[in-house]
Amino acid sequence: MISGHGDDRYRYPKPVKADFSSNVWFGGTPPELICHLQQNLHLIGNYPEPDAAELRLQIAESHSVETNHVLAFNGSVEAFYTIALAFRESVSAILIPAFAEYEDACQMHQHTPAFFRSEELDQTLKSGANLCWIGNPNNPNGYIFSISMIEDALRAYQNTIFVVDEAYAAFISEFQSAIPLTRSYSNLIVVRSMTKYCTIPGLRLGYVVTSEKMAERLRKFQQPWSVNALAQEAGKFLHGYLKEYPLDTSGIRKLSDELQYSINQLDGFRVVPSKAPFFLIEIQSGTAAELKRFLLEEYQILIRDASNFRGLNEQYFRVCTRDENDNRLLVEGLKDWQHRNNIQCSSNNQH
Repeated sequence: MISGHGDDRYRYPKPVKADFSSNVWFGGTPPELICHLQQNLHLIGNYPEPDAAELRLQIAESHSVETNHVLAFNGSVEAFYTIALAFRESVSAILIPAFAEYEDACQMHQHTPAFFRSEELDQTLKSGANLCWIGNPNNPNGYIFSISMIEDALRAYQNTIFVVDEAYAAFISEFQSAIPLTRSYSNLIVVRSMTKYCTIPGLRLGYVVTSEKMAERLRKFQQPWSVNALAQEAGKFLHGYLKEYPLDTSGIRKLSDELQYSINQLDGFRVVPSKAPFFLIEIQSGTAAELKRFLLEEYQILIRDASNFRGLNEQYFRVCTRDENDNRLLVEGLKDWQHRNNIQCSSNNQH
């Protein structure tokens, strides 16, 4: 999917005051990182390490695994396409609604896809798929699979390879990662993104942690110099920086809970509860596309029309929590939308 993701502000001439459409951390890129990269711009004059060895070492140490269990990628999306290529023409089970790139990667490499709802994990596993793609926390609905559910699946279906996307793990308090399970289960691939919680989506940086045997297979399909010099440098810097300045996950959860509650109190909107900073909302009147246009024109707010997620319809949109002021502005905009729709409905009824 080249287009159709969040943060599509480039499509619109009007400025955006508050971007709720992207799941990237609203706090912005750490100024210390920007300063560090400015001081290391000279790195672009030479080739980077072809396999990002030094960065992989830091990642491995942070997760207490061996370096040869880690691969660095140009964003988690490149990892998905590499995995799909390494298992070309497989049968892939995808839990939906889900990040569209799982399906797109599978289609590019001639997988046979099978789609199941997030709550249908048991049925999914019994389908006999070669691969099972799981977002945890899942985008767009914030659904979280417990570590015990994942381990039970790994143990019971050892012929199925589980691709667990943990792009948003850093946002969740007390999140239990599946990465430790890679030491015991060779049928597990955990994909991580560093762009979301570090606000560096333009740099593209992600990685995979898996078993040694699985890493060897994936490495055969990975291009050299996949991760550019500045992205590698950013990754190395951020591993140290985040130890000293970790995300305030409890504060993020509080903001998300408050925003979910405020929207759920409005007539005409139903929030799908989520422990993640992003969540789905079902609109009762009009469509998500119409609401998106209204909020952009009247409030300079951008939301994510979620109608192009498989399994959702034109009534769904997704927002990602921002700060208190932006969240209040969103609630105000949604109230205004509903008020205008009520007036319009009353006028139509009178006629």
